[in-house]
Amino acid sequence: MQNVTGLLGLALMVFAVVFFVLSPSPGEVAADLVPRLPADEAAPVYWYYAVALFGAAMTPYEVFFFSSGGIEDGWTAHDVRRMRINVFIGFPLGAIGSLAIMGTSAVAFAPSEIDVDSLSSLLIPVAEAGGQLAVAFAIVGVLAATVGASLETALSTGYAVAQYSGWTWGAARRPRDAARFHVVVLAAIVVGALVLMTGVDPVAVTEYSVVFSAIALPLTYLPILVVAGDRDYMGAHVNGWWANAVGTVFLGIVVVASVAAIPLMIMTGAGR
Repeated sequence: MQNVTGLLGLALMVFAVVFFVLSPSPGEVAADLVPRLPADEAAPVYWYYAVALFGAAMTPYEVFFFSSGGIEDGWTAHDVRRMRINVFIGFPLGAIGSLAIMGTSAVAFAPSEIDVDSLSSLLIPVAEAGGQLAVAFAIVGVLAATVGASLETALSTGYAVAQYSGWTWGAARRPRDAARFHVVVLAAIVVGALVLMTGVDPVAVTEYSVVFSAIALPLTYLPILVVAGDRDYMGAHVNGWWANAVGTVFLGIVVVASVAAIPLMIMTGAGR
């Protein structure tokens, strides 16, 4: 299922096409690529959203999802090459899609100082620039991304709870063979739906969740870094000195983001 949603999610690349159709000024685009504090925004607010974006890019649930999926699918050392392709091609494609959505929104809404407070608002510039066909691609991409993320988070919840509790688990197992695991997965989906039915702002929920993801990042990143540098465990695939050096520097960034998240949230009123 995740392969299907992943491939359909490529339809979000329509935002990249729309971005160029809107013909933004190359000079302004180049200037916006340079990080700087907006004149009308306080530094803590800027860094709050920087931490939020950081947390959104490295959500801890993915560790449970992919590691558990790897066990279920029986990954071996022969799958390392495929996983590297996934990381070095798939992740950048996702980043390009995210940047395209942000860029399209900035070009379409920022000049009029319009706040984007719903997912459907993203389709307005797509409809204006690309017509019905572009909107159809965007809808498919958005649906695939949201459904895929929902399935991944629900399964990740099931994996984490079942493994911690010592239950039988596995998405490939029949419900009667791993009943408690499947109940937790279903409960996660139901609870998520009930939260949305309360009328709570889904954008605010997302913001809070990614900030708390940043807080939890060291708890998942550090064990991975330690294991990756363990020659007895990794054998020929152990991290070299360069990978360990880069990983350690990145760990420092992760820790700084984690420590700063709560103070920034309090100081800025969650970016308000």
